[in-house]
Amino acid sequence: MTAQERLIAAAQEQEGYLGKKTNAQLDDFKANAGGLWNKFARDMDALEDFYNGQKNGYDWCDVFVDWCFVRTFGVELARKLTCQPRYSLGAGTKYSMDYYKARGRFFMTPQPGDQIFFGTATVTSHTGLVVAVKDGYVHTVEGNAGSPSAVRLCRYSQQYAKIKGYGRPDWSLVIGEPEEDDEMVIYKALTDVPEYYQAAVQKAVDQGALNGTGDGELNVSEDLCRTLTVLDRLGVLDKAAT
Repeated sequence: MTAQERLIAAAQEQEGYLGKKTNAQLDDFKANAGGLWNKFARDMDALEDFYNGQKNGYDWCDVFVDWCFVRTFGVELARKLTCQPRYSLGAGTKYSMDYYKARGRFFMTPQPGDQIFFGTATVTSHTGLVVAVKDGYVHTVEGNAGSPSAVRLCRYSQQYAKIKGYGRPDWSLVIGEPEEDDEMVIYKALTDVPEYYQAAVQKAVDQGALNGTGDGELNVSEDLCRTLTVLDRLGVLDKAAT
């Protein structure tokens, strides 16, 4: 996978996640829905020096994008790719856009992996990640999108007046990073699997698709967990059960 594909995959895995009414059940995709609290800001806040202050409970579209970069590339490379300093103001869309501009990394035509910015001539109001560019449309994945607030896949005409432009990471910075296979994560048992993958993995175990090895060991890769989670959201695992 290219660096762009890895970033996009990390973002798309979060499709359907709903913002929370309170600072509770943040890892559950559907529970406690209807507000601005979320796991992405919680995780970014825990880094302490990434932003200039705590961001959970506020609009989180830009935080979601940064979270995807950190999850995919780690903190230091994520900062470089999004052109942000330590104690960044980049949880705000205008600041984030201006960081790209200051490095000469802001463009008016999209490419997959770009950070897209929306607004008017005087206001920058929303952001997301470009997933694909096809037939005159730009396809995105966005946090804090729609009502209720959620991670959603969206599509816009490339001529849409509210698109302000695209921040483009310098992907050459990723050259020399270990290939994904070299970083493969294996979960030995179901209890080791992250909570956001467990439901799908449990269904696969229940249906005999994952039998594990001796002593109840599962030994499932993170890549397979991701695939099973996508299939589960599409209802494929439920269909297999019937």
